[in-house]
Amino acid sequence: MNTDNITAQLQNWDNFCRYHANSDWNGTWTRYSAQRKIIESFNCIRSFQISTDGSEIYHQNHYTYADGRKETKTFGPYQKPVTRCLFLDNSFSWGSTKIESDSNFGFETGFRYEDRRTSVVIMYDKAGSLEMILVIVESLNTFPEKPNSPFVKEFSRNGRGTAKTITSDWLVSSPIDVSWNRLENLGDDYQTLYFSDGISITSPQQIASRQDFLAAVDWQINPNLLQRGIRNYDSSGFIGFTLQTFIFDT
Repeated sequence: MNTDNITAQLQNWDNFCRYHANSDWNGTWTRYSAQRKIIESFNCIRSFQISTDGSEIYHQNHYTYADGRKETKTFGPYQKPVTRCLFLDNSFSWGSTKIESDSNFGFETGFRYEDRRTSVVIMYDKAGSLEMILVIVESLNTFPEKPNSPFVKEFSRNGRGTAKTITSDWLVSSPIDVSWNRLENLGDDYQTLYFSDGISITSPQQIASRQDFLAAVDWQINPNLLQRGIRNYDSSGFIGFTLQTFIFDT
Protein backbone atom coordinates (compact mmCIF):
# COMPACT_ATOMS: atom_id res chain seq x y z
CA MET A 1 0.00 0.00 0.00
CA ASN A 2 1.45 3.38 -0.99
CA THR A 3 1.67 6.50 1.18
CA ASP A 4 -1.43 8.10 -0.37
CA ASN A 5 -3.52 5.04 0.47
CA ILE A 6 -2.25 4.94 4.04
CA THR A 7 -3.07 8.63 4.52
CA ALA A 8 -6.51 8.15 2.99
CA GLN A 9 -7.25 5.12 5.16
CA LEU A 10 -6.22 7.04 8.29
CA GLN A 11 -8.60 9.87 7.29
CA ASN A 12 -11.35 7.29 6.86
CA TRP A 13 -10.65 6.00 10.39
CA ASP A 14 -10.59 9.54 11.78
CA ASN A 15 -14.02 10.23 10.27
CA PHE A 16 -15.34 7.06 11.89
CA CYS A 17 -14.04 8.24 15.28
CA ARG A 18 -15.14 11.86 14.84
CA TYR A 19 -18.72 11.33 13.71
CA HIS A 20 -19.82 7.95 15.00
CA ALA A 21 -17.64 6.44 17.74
CA ASN A 22 -17.58 6.90 21.53
CA SER A 23 -21.34 7.13 21.21
CA ASP A 24 -24.46 5.10 21.92
CA TRP A 25 -26.93 5.54 19.07
CA ASN A 26 -30.52 4.87 20.16
CA GLY A 27 -32.50 3.79 17.14
CA THR A 28 -35.81 2.64 15.79
CA TRP A 29 -35.29 0.02 13.09
CA THR A 30 -38.15 -0.65 10.65
CA ARG A 31 -38.06 -3.36 8.00
CA TYR A 32 -40.12 -2.83 4.84
CA SER A 33 -40.93 -5.08 1.91
CA ALA A 34 -40.02 -3.95 -1.60
CA GLN A 35 -43.59 -2.61 -1.80
CA ARG A 36 -43.03 -0.44 1.33
CA LYS A 37 -45.14 -2.66 3.60
CA ILE A 38 -43.90 -2.78 7.20
CA ILE A 39 -42.55 -6.22 8.13
CA GLU A 40 -41.43 -5.43 11.69
CA SER A 41 -40.16 -2.59 13.87
CA PHE A 42 -37.88 -2.78 16.92
CA ASN A 43 -35.38 -0.76 18.95
CA CYS A 44 -31.61 -1.04 18.85
CA ILE A 45 -28.75 0.75 20.60
CA ARG A 46 -25.60 0.74 18.47
CA SER A 47 -22.59 1.36 20.70
CA PHE A 48 -19.17 2.30 19.28
CA GLN A 49 -16.42 2.73 21.89
CA ILE A 50 -12.81 3.75 21.16
CA SER A 51 -10.01 2.06 23.12
CA THR A 52 -7.86 4.20 25.42
CA ASP A 53 -4.96 4.26 22.95
CA GLY A 54 -7.28 4.94 19.97
CA SER A 55 -6.18 1.82 18.10
CA GLU A 56 -9.46 -0.11 18.29
CA ILE A 57 -13.20 0.52 18.15
CA TYR A 58 -15.52 -1.88 19.96
CA HIS A 59 -19.01 -2.31 18.48
CA GLN A 60 -22.09 -3.83 20.09
CA ASN A 61 -25.75 -3.80 19.03
CA HIS A 62 -28.36 -4.14 21.78
CA TYR A 63 -31.74 -5.14 20.33
CA THR A 64 -35.16 -4.94 22.00
CA TYR A 65 -37.90 -6.58 19.93
CA ALA A 66 -41.64 -5.91 19.90
CA ASP A 67 -42.31 -9.06 21.96
CA GLY A 68 -39.94 -7.86 24.71
CA ARG A 69 -37.09 -10.18 23.77
CA LYS A 70 -33.59 -8.71 24.13
CA GLU A 71 -30.42 -9.65 22.29
CA THR A 72 -26.85 -8.33 22.09
CA LYS A 73 -24.48 -8.88 19.16
CA THR A 74 -20.78 -8.01 19.19
CA PHE A 75 -18.82 -6.95 16.09
CA GLY A 76 -15.11 -6.31 15.70
CA PRO A 77 -13.10 -4.98 17.35
CA TYR A 78 -12.07 -2.83 14.41
CA GLN A 79 -8.33 -2.33 14.22
CA LYS A 80 -6.94 1.07 13.22
CA PRO A 81 -7.10 2.01 10.41
CA VAL A 82 -8.95 -0.93 8.79
CA THR A 83 -12.75 -0.85 8.41
CA ARG A 84 -15.12 -2.35 5.84
CA CYS A 85 -17.03 0.91 5.84
CA LEU A 86 -16.27 4.09 3.89
CA PHE A 87 -16.61 7.27 5.97
CA LEU A 88 -16.88 10.40 3.84
CA ASP A 89 -17.27 13.46 6.07
CA ASN A 90 -20.44 12.83 8.10
CA SER A 91 -21.74 10.06 5.79
CA PHE A 92 -20.93 6.36 5.62
CA SER A 93 -21.57 3.35 3.40
CA TRP A 94 -20.57 -0.29 3.32
CA GLY A 95 -21.76 -3.55 1.83
CA SER A 96 -21.57 -5.87 -1.14
CA THR A 97 -19.03 -4.94 -3.79
CA LYS A 98 -19.95 -7.50 -6.46
CA ILE A 99 -23.03 -9.42 -7.52
CA GLU A 100 -22.32 -13.10 -6.94
CA SER A 101 -24.51 -15.90 -8.22
CA ASP A 102 -26.65 -17.55 -5.53
CA SER A 103 -25.72 -14.90 -2.95
CA ASN A 104 -27.72 -12.10 -1.39
CA PHE A 105 -26.60 -8.56 -2.19
CA GLY A 106 -26.97 -5.57 0.11
CA PHE A 107 -25.50 -2.43 1.60
CA GLU A 108 -26.06 0.32 4.17
CA THR A 109 -25.77 4.06 3.59
CA GLY A 110 -26.21 6.70 6.28
CA PHE A 111 -25.51 10.19 7.61
CA ARG A 112 -24.97 12.04 10.87
CA TYR A 113 -26.15 15.58 11.63
CA GLU A 114 -25.65 17.00 15.13
CA ASP A 115 -27.20 14.48 17.56
CA ARG A 116 -29.15 12.62 14.85
CA ARG A 117 -28.21 9.80 12.54
CA THR A 118 -30.11 7.97 9.83
CA SER A 119 -29.26 5.05 7.58
CA VAL A 120 -30.91 2.69 5.12
CA VAL A 121 -30.08 -0.93 4.34
CA ILE A 122 -31.17 -2.15 0.91
CA MET A 123 -31.22 -5.92 0.31
CA TYR A 124 -31.63 -8.03 -2.83
CA ASP A 125 -32.37 -11.76 -2.87
CA LYS A 126 -30.28 -14.42 -4.60
CA ALA A 127 -32.17 -13.88 -7.85
CA GLY A 128 -31.26 -10.18 -7.83
CA SER A 129 -34.75 -8.89 -6.95
CA LEU A 130 -35.24 -6.04 -4.50
CA GLU A 131 -36.34 -7.82 -1.33
CA MET A 132 -36.20 -5.62 1.76
CA ILE A 133 -35.44 -2.09 2.96
CA LEU A 134 -34.39 -1.42 6.55
CA VAL A 135 -34.80 2.21 7.69
CA ILE A 136 -32.86 3.21 10.83
CA VAL A 137 -33.52 6.48 12.68
CA GLU A 138 -31.16 7.20 15.58
CA SER A 139 -30.30 9.85 18.14
CA LEU A 140 -27.89 10.28 21.01
CA ASN A 141 -28.96 9.72 24.63
CA THR A 142 -32.65 9.01 23.95
CA PHE A 143 -34.69 7.10 21.39
CA PRO A 144 -36.11 9.19 18.52
CA GLU A 145 -39.50 10.76 18.93
CA LYS A 146 -42.51 9.64 16.91
CA PRO A 147 -41.63 9.62 13.18
CA ASN A 148 -42.37 12.75 11.20
CA SER A 149 -44.46 12.75 8.04
CA PRO A 150 -42.84 11.63 4.78
CA PHE A 151 -40.97 14.20 2.75
CA VAL A 152 -43.28 15.79 0.21
CA LYS A 153 -41.65 19.11 -0.68
CA GLU A 154 -40.50 19.56 -4.28
CA PHE A 155 -37.20 21.40 -4.14
CA SER A 156 -36.45 24.15 -6.61
CA ARG A 157 -33.76 23.57 -9.18
CA ASN A 158 -31.71 26.56 -8.03
CA GLY A 159 -30.44 24.80 -4.92
CA ARG A 160 -26.68 24.88 -4.40
CA GLY A 161 -25.05 21.46 -4.43
CA THR A 162 -21.58 20.00 -3.94
CA ALA A 163 -20.35 16.43 -4.37
CA LYS A 164 -17.36 14.38 -3.26
CA THR A 165 -16.57 10.75 -4.03
CA ILE A 166 -14.56 8.16 -2.10
CA THR A 167 -13.25 5.07 -3.90
CA SER A 168 -12.93 1.56 -2.50
CA ASP A 169 -9.27 2.32 -1.69
CA TRP A 170 -10.31 5.37 0.39
CA LEU A 171 -9.17 8.11 -2.01
CA VAL A 172 -11.42 11.18 -1.85
CA SER A 173 -12.01 13.52 -4.77
CA SER A 174 -12.04 17.30 -4.59
CA PRO A 175 -15.54 18.77 -4.20
CA ILE A 176 -17.39 19.78 -7.35
CA ASP A 177 -20.59 21.73 -7.97
CA VAL A 178 -23.65 19.66 -8.88
CA SER A 179 -27.21 20.45 -9.92
CA TRP A 180 -30.30 19.24 -8.12
CA ASN A 181 -32.03 16.23 -9.66
CA ARG A 182 -35.04 14.36 -8.32
CA LEU A 183 -34.55 10.74 -7.28
CA GLU A 184 -37.02 9.67 -9.94
CA ASN A 185 -34.68 11.00 -12.63
CA LEU A 186 -31.57 9.07 -11.57
CA GLY A 187 -32.28 5.77 -13.31
CA ASP A 188 -34.65 4.00 -15.68
CA ASP A 189 -36.86 1.26 -14.20
CA TYR A 190 -35.77 2.19 -10.67
CA GLN A 191 -38.05 2.05 -7.67
CA THR A 192 -38.29 5.25 -5.63
CA LEU A 193 -39.72 5.05 -2.13
CA TYR A 194 -40.41 7.73 0.48
CA PHE A 195 -40.35 7.07 4.21
CA SER A 196 -40.84 9.12 7.37
CA ASP A 197 -38.21 11.48 8.83
CA GLY A 198 -37.22 12.85 5.43
CA ILE A 199 -35.72 9.57 4.21
CA SER A 200 -36.13 8.35 0.64
CA ILE A 201 -34.35 5.98 -1.74
CA THR A 202 -34.10 4.98 -5.35
CA SER A 203 -32.59 1.73 -6.60
CA PRO A 204 -33.11 -0.85 -9.35
CA GLN A 205 -35.92 -3.32 -8.85
CA GLN A 206 -33.69 -6.00 -10.40
CA ILE A 207 -29.89 -6.26 -10.54
CA ALA A 208 -27.57 -8.58 -12.44
CA SER A 209 -23.82 -9.12 -12.64
CA ARG A 210 -21.80 -6.94 -15.01
CA GLN A 211 -24.52 -4.29 -14.90
CA ASP A 212 -24.04 -0.54 -14.41
CA PHE A 213 -26.33 0.85 -11.71
CA LEU A 214 -26.53 3.11 -8.69
CA ALA A 215 -28.49 3.22 -5.45
CA ALA A 216 -29.21 6.55 -3.75
CA VAL A 217 -30.38 7.42 -0.25
CA ASP A 218 -31.70 10.92 0.53
CA TRP A 219 -32.04 12.51 3.94
CA GLN A 220 -33.89 15.81 4.19
CA ILE A 221 -32.23 17.05 7.38
CA ASN A 222 -34.30 20.22 7.60
CA PRO A 223 -36.45 22.25 5.18
CA ASN A 224 -33.39 23.71 3.46
CA LEU A 225 -30.71 21.01 3.73
CA LEU A 226 -30.62 17.62 2.03
CA GLN A 227 -27.84 15.04 1.76
CA ARG A 228 -27.71 12.25 -0.80
CA GLY A 229 -25.46 9.19 -0.64
CA ILE A 230 -24.95 7.27 -3.90
CA ARG A 231 -23.30 3.88 -4.31
CA ASN A 232 -22.05 3.46 -7.88
CA TYR A 233 -21.46 0.13 -9.65
CA ASP A 234 -20.17 -0.72 -13.11
CA SER A 235 -19.54 -4.03 -14.88
CA SER A 236 -16.60 -4.76 -12.55
CA GLY A 237 -18.50 -4.06 -9.33
CA PHE A 238 -18.46 -1.25 -6.76
CA ILE A 239 -16.52 1.81 -7.96
CA GLY A 240 -17.22 4.50 -5.37
CA PHE A 241 -19.51 6.24 -2.93
CA THR A 242 -20.60 9.84 -3.56
CA LEU A 243 -21.89 12.32 -0.98
CA GLN A 244 -23.98 15.19 -2.37
CA THR A 245 -25.06 18.09 -0.17
CA PHE A 246 -27.78 20.50 -1.30
CA ILE A 247 -28.76 23.81 0.26
CA PHE A 248 -32.07 25.31 -0.88
CA ASP A 249 -33.53 28.78 -0.50
CA THR A 250 -36.47 29.20 1.82
